[in-house]
Amino acid sequence: MIYLLDPSGKKRWYFEVDEEGWAFRQILLDEGKESKISNQKKYDFFLSETELPLDDGTLLRITQEEFEEVWSRINKDQTERWVELKSKLPLGTKITGPIEVLYPQGVIVSIPVHDALAIADYDECAANYKNRNIHKGLNVTASITGYDEVNYWFVLGNPRVSDVQ
Repeated sequence: MIYLLDPSGKKRWYFEVDEEGWAFRQILLDEGKESKISNQKKYDFFLSETELPLDDGTLLRITQEEFEEVWSRINKDQTERWVELKSKLPLGTKITGPIEVLYPQGVIVSIPVHDALAIADYDECAANYKNRNIHKGLNVTASITGYDEVNYWFVLGNPRVSDVQ
């Protein structure tokens, strides 16, 4: 992964991108305002939908350690709640929730009862839907098979996609 900083005026944008410039994690620190981070839904999801130009001179390369320090600081408030959620939703728990957004990492699914997020493999979801055309608003039923400790997401296995009833 490549780590970038765009220090635009009072805003500081941090990105974790792959070799093609697709963002996997993103942070916005905006002076005097609440920060935004790509693993949480505050009002809406927050991740660049276009490739970042890696040869853009305004994007500064930073170390993974610099990125992770900011990521950890911004996510610190979630840690206690994440531990509590994992105790309520242990491995093997079956969940159903709507697809919220498609990220490069996979399909982000909401678990509304617990105000939590989960991730499922895109190809698995597509293979288990009638026309393979998955999108926001469809329902996913799956079992929790793991925990994404970086993003505070539940990892879903054997996802089944259906229309909202």
